Amino acid sequence: MLFPVFGVSLVAIGVAIAWYGLRPLVVVPRILRTEVVSPSRVIEAGTDGAFVVCRGTATGDQAVTSPFTGKRCLGFEFEVGERQPSAIGIPWFFAHLDDGVSTHEFRLRDERGELAVEPSAQRFSLDTDSTVVTVGAHETPPKRIANFVEVRDALSPVARWLAAIPGMGTRRYVERRIDPGQEYVIAGRVEQSERTPTLAGPLVITDKSPTGLGLARLKTAVLPVAVALFLIGVGAILILI
Repeated sequence: MLFPVFGVSLVAIGVAIAWYGLRPLVVVPRILRTEVVSPSRVIEAGTDGAFVVCRGTATGDQAVTSPFTGKRCLGFEFEVGERQPSAIGIPWFFAHLDDGVSTHEFRLRDERGELAVEPSAQRFSLDTDSTVVTVGAHETPPKRIANFVEVRDALSPVARWLAAIPGMGTRRYVERRIDPGQEYVIAGRVEQSERTPTLAGPLVITDKSPTGLGLARLKTAVLPVAVALFLIGVGAILILI
């Protein structure tokens, strides 16, 4: 009786991991099917509600300071993970500790015009090169990261019991930014804001080509999907025993 119950649990965990791995791929086919256009073409068309993929140079009047590198940028996304013992035996995974985003309205420009961009903080996907700072359980973090940990309610120093386990307690601080003057591809819907076409809402912002974005997300999905299939397979066997 215990085998089927444990099997059902493994299948449920596998399905959850599979969804986590596959969810970022949902929007990729639509991005690949859509022609990449310039900001001026979006402005000229001005079609409210249209899904567009637009390439241009990021610029803006407001800037924020990124948390780990201290660079001034138009927006950033961060993640903090910690290597912890895993209930499903995957010790190289980093458990999620904290994440967040910060951005202001900025503009995407080309030679003929500038298109307003208003990312939604609730559904903001930033697929750019990551700056990763790894800090061992017994290492002293850089001052900026130490100050960040101190003010974040979701974070605290590495637990002593965790640091005592070899290989555990290592933290990974990941930062992705929208840097002014850099070229980006932005996918999302056009909205009319004060009669001005604006890319707003849940946007995908990347410094890669649409194909490069798809390949990067596919690569990221391989490991969780493989783990999910393994768990689902083992769970199915246990259910049938």
